[in-house]
Amino acid sequence: MGHKENVRMSLFKKQSSEIKKFEERFDKEIKEMIVVTEGEMSAGRSGQDEYWTASITILAYIDVRSGELFEGKRGIEWLVNDKECRSSKKIYNLKGQKIYQLIVRESLPYENEYTHDTFEKGHWLMLVDVKKRNYHNAQLEDILKEYQKEVSIQPQGCQKLILDKSLGIFSGEGNWNHEECYIHLDTDCEGIETADEALKTFQELMANGEVWDQKAREYAADELTELANEWAEENDLEITHEDFAKRMVISEVCVSLEGDFELFYNDDDMFYGHVIIVSGNIHEGFKDAYIAG
Repeated sequence: MGHKENVRMSLFKKQSSEIKKFEERFDKEIKEMIVVTEGEMSAGRSGQDEYWTASITILAYIDVRSGELFEGKRGIEWLVNDKECRSSKKIYNLKGQKIYQLIVRESLPYENEYTHDTFEKGHWLMLVDVKKRNYHNAQLEDILKEYQKEVSIQPQGCQKLILDKSLGIFSGEGNWNHEECYIHLDTDCEGIETADEALKTFQELMANGEVWDQKAREYAADELTELANEWAEENDLEITHEDFAKRMVISEVCVSLEGDFELFYNDDDMFYGHVIIVSGNIHEGFKDAYIAG
């Protein structure tokens, strides 16, 4: 057997092993379900895997055999290769906010070995085939209509922040420390359409915006001025700590739970258009500053 044949055989064995490992997570019983999807398809993979795991989230489903309705988000998954992943269809061409009749397999009960979180049977579904598209079902259509209703809040200093239900984030334009920017507030938990906890943190950031902004600039300058000079062109003037702090321009304020937040700043081309992110906690101060994008 030549070198090319050995490579092909090794690749085939690896792919077969990945498929087997993926399918072993799911019960062998085949079920038919009518589902209503939430957002669009996505895909990801880890390490040196050959296959991507494509997925889409559903809001609810009906077990065809029993006729029972199950509400609550869960993921549907299937494997795709590189070529299939690059395609917008990802084999099954599922769309967001649509109703389908699918053939699936339910995931087996699972415990995360690191967090020890447990997941009951059927927390995920493995997609086997699409039996019918554009399905009409009154129960699922009502759930979709309710999901599509706009939910918004308007904290002081902001325009209307609209809830992205697929992400669990209220977003919109606002004004922080006298500068226009985007505001993002996490919901209190998955499936809950309030952001009371994030609002408390945001209100503190708003009430003392000048102080938090100045501290964020100083912290970022401490952490990143040296790196900015490494990025600078050979003939550029040296960027001082004071220069760095002054050149930052706020673009987004993102607030999550338990007092955590991130401040996004435009870099004024110190990092050629990358964003500067300063993360912190309202009770503990700043924790990190780095560039992204």
